[in-house]
Amino acid sequence: QWDFNDGFNLYNNASVQQIGYMWKRHAGMDVVTATGNGVAGRQIPHSLNAVPEMIWSKPRSNADHWKVYHKGLNGGTTPEQWFLNLNASSAESNGGTQIWNNTAPTSTHFTLGTDQGTNYDGYTYLYLLFASVDGISKLGSYTGNGSMTGPTVTTGFQPRLIIAKAASTSGGWLIYDSLRGFGTDKLTLNSSNGASNSSDTFDVSSTGFSIVDNSDVVNGSNESYIYYAHA
Repeated sequence: QWDFNDGFNLYNNASVQQIGYMWKRHAGMDVVTATGNGVAGRQIPHSLNAVPEMIWSKPRSNADHWKVYHKGLNGGTTPEQWFLNLNASSAESNGGTQIWNNTAPTSTHFTLGTDQGTNYDGYTYLYLLFASVDGISKLGSYTGNGSMTGPTVTTGFQPRLIIAKAASTSGGWLIYDSLRGFGTDKLTLNSSNGASNSSDTFDVSSTGFSIVDNSDVVNGSNESYIYYAHA
């Protein structure tokens, strides 16, 4: 229910704290809808005018997982062969040609296989596309070192939102923001649970963020992680 004239809300309940993350179509984000046809190699046009670095795909008419493409999957080598599920904590999987048809997205199109999470015949789909924009948004990956003094990620701006996910190992889709604080109020996109207290995870600066946690969820030794940051 998005029927408020001064914003949006699902319901009124003064005892429940709520937060909303709002994107609009711009240089770093696009929304595309289509009906699947089950044909491998189908190309879907988009309006990013940049190569998508992350894609979320979800069938709207039928039940299936959110399929995620990210340029950092498999350590950044042939990421179009791999996928994550947005609604699960599992590690990356090799989807072969079934998910993205083993074809990297371009500045005008992204390509689909035949999987029912992306292009099953007759299913209707929602596709969310994200790209880096200087000073506004940044997508990338890093390798953990297992230390409380973890890697430093340079974004070129001070993030107000960070989404991070373990790729090579299991771990939830962590989402932190400047409104709730980056250290003590953890939400996970793949869970319906409310926020939980956590130790300090990210320290932000004017140029990016540092990982200050040695857990496998964000900084396991030699494990691979993907992220999306927004100013």
